[in-house]
Amino acid sequence: MRAISTAVLTLAAALIAGAAAPERGTPAQATPARAAILLIADPGLADPNFRETVVLVGRHDRVAGPIGVILNRPLPVTLARTFPENKSLAETPDKVFFGGPVALQALFYIFKAPKPPDDAIEVGDGVYLDWDGDRLRDLLARDTPVEGLRVYAGHSAWAPGQLEREVARGDWKSARPEERIIYSTSPETLWTELDRRARATTARLESLPGSH
Repeated sequence: MRAISTAVLTLAAALIAGAAAPERGTPAQATPARAAILLIADPGLADPNFRETVVLVGRHDRVAGPIGVILNRPLPVTLARTFPENKSLAETPDKVFFGGPVALQALFYIFKAPKPPDDAIEVGDGVYLDWDGDRLRDLLARDTPVEGLRVYAGHSAWAPGQLEREVARGDWKSARPEERIIYSTSPETLWTELDRRARATTARLESLPGSH
């Protein structure tokens, strides 16, 4: 994680544009929202990228497989250090999170909105996942820039069928996304809490977003 945090420190405003992020699709009316789930890593999952993680996963019509962000790996890097040009962030302690091993130079984010925004993935009631740079700039320019906002370096993604295979061999348990989990104030303890709750429940293939 040390190397990842160093990479995040070098992020500049240009990276908000989402270089190497998944290709954007058509507006929301042509890309309907899909159900989202939480994946809780099984204690036996050895992959260091996902060991003891809680991953919020959804689907986008322009992305071939499931896509999401890890909720419980805050980095030792604040938003203020990531966006030094944004003076309104100077006093906030909010941190950037490690979203996953894919496209570490791109920023993903979760935010709240009173109505469905164009081309964002709905992951909860009024909660959305996005990687559009213009929208992130607009959110950070608000009077309360971090309200309902979580920012992630990189994201998690699986090829078509890959996640289903991982679930079939017992690598993951599943749970319904809840706002208090998505915006947990104690993300470091989130996996322990959810693993205890989900210990007796294995993720089902039909619960995966977009599974058939």
